[in-house]
Amino acid sequence: MKAYKSIIFLFVMLLLAGGVSWFSYLKNKARTITKVEIKFTHPSLLLDTLLVNKLLTQNLDEQSKQFKDSLDLNMLETQLKRTPEVKNIEVYILPQGGVSVEVTERKPLFEVAAERRFFGDAEGVLFEYQVIDSLKLPVFEMDSTFTSVIPTAKLITKLRNDPLLDMELETIYLRDNEYTLGLRSFPFEVILGDSTQLKQKIEKLKVFCAFQNSQDSLNGYDKINLSYKNQVVAITL
Repeated sequence: MKAYKSIIFLFVMLLLAGGVSWFSYLKNKARTITKVEIKFTHPSLLLDTLLVNKLLTQNLDEQSKQFKDSLDLNMLETQLKRTPEVKNIEVYILPQGGVSVEVTERKPLFEVAAERRFFGDAEGVLFEYQVIDSLKLPVFEMDSTFTSVIPTAKLITKLRNDPLLDMELETIYLRDNEYTLGLRSFPFEVILGDSTQLKQKIEKLKVFCAFQNSQDSLNGYDKINLSYKNQVVAITL
């Protein structure tokens, strides 16, 4: 008899536990999103809270817009990560019942001059160009397909890690697998060649620019070629 009562007691407790869990699930599912808090991990240039709020509700079904179970939060993250300007996004449930959205925006590193202009970031991801007066980014021009954007993004990242080139790099051209740079303060083109031996090429360029400044003869050359080992070839056309 004791064993029988124990089985009944265990069965009832399981039913109660299941009922509580189901009630909690239904209550949770019925709670609507009453507040959306949008934060940027860095000062935003390309997005704003109104646009992110619009993206939150775009292309989602009614359930995803209203309910906040974990599946819906994952769906929100997935949708927003499809926006090129968004590098990363995290969505959290707030204790008060709202949702917090933390957005990491992509940082423009250069412009791409094509039929339509784009920004590119350090990973070579392209997103829509818009005029931002505070940005003075180098412009990448090419005569090939967009497959060259990713290796060029890596090259520009390395070039801009140098203080001089971060200020001076104005244009970068790619023709026949050879890079040519345009500088802001110097009138000559800089033939870089490929992206190998980059540290040595940058050092040669810095020495040449310093020499030109000291000699006050900036108009003496039209091109300089850094692709030769241990020397700089200056060309007058």
